[in-house]
Amino acid sequence: MHRSIDKKIKITFYIFLILFLSTFNNINIHELKKNFFLIENIKINGINEKLTLDVNSKLEKYLSSNLLSLNKEFIQNDMNEFPFIEGYTIFKKYPSQIILNIKETELIAKTFDNNKIQYIGFNGKIIGENYYENKKKLPNVFGNFKTTELLRVFLLLENNNFILSEITDLYYYNSGRWDVKFKNNLLIKLPIKKLNNSINIAKKFIEKEKITGNIVIDLRVANQVIIRNE
Repeated sequence: MHRSIDKKIKITFYIFLILFLSTFNNINIHELKKNFFLIENIKINGINEKLTLDVNSKLEKYLSSNLLSLNKEFIQNDMNEFPFIEGYTIFKKYPSQIILNIKETELIAKTFDNNKIQYIGFNGKIIGENYYENKKKLPNVFGNFKTTELLRVFLLLENNNFILSEITDLYYYNSGRWDVKFKNNLLIKLPIKKLNNSINIAKKFIEKEKITGNIVIDLRVANQVIIRNE
């Protein structure tokens, strides 16, 4: 009988001990989450120093936040505000770091707004000149165009083996068509419709006639190629 009572006391004690340790551990885990996984550093890869500073200034508000509870969507919303970003990945590196790998968009052209330069990225976004200091030579784009249409023209030209770096100017007209000018003073006047077919005809004509420049190739009239000296 005495042994049975002792056994019950031991079992009760062990149950109490397990419950106590479990509660203690839960408190410790909560405190660890709250106080030990604080963001101390945000590491940014893939962009130059100036752009890195711009991104850092936007994200520094997350310093001292809890890494475990940080919602990546908050950072995604901030990153989407930067027009020079083509894509990015976000990693949480425990215990205290965020790592962002950023792909910068390629600049394909420049345009002008109130005499200020605006760059156009391959991501289709307009980028203010304040983001860049040393720029490569880019073609000028004139007119009230949509960036999606400009990207389409660039893609069609490239697919037909035109060298995009040889383009100096593109002119968009309210009728919905484009003129494309090259470094050798070759000017191609494109129609509104059947762009790919017209660009292909222009390329074949240039290669066949061995045109080196100072020529206007007018494709605005269907089924006609009008050539004149510039």
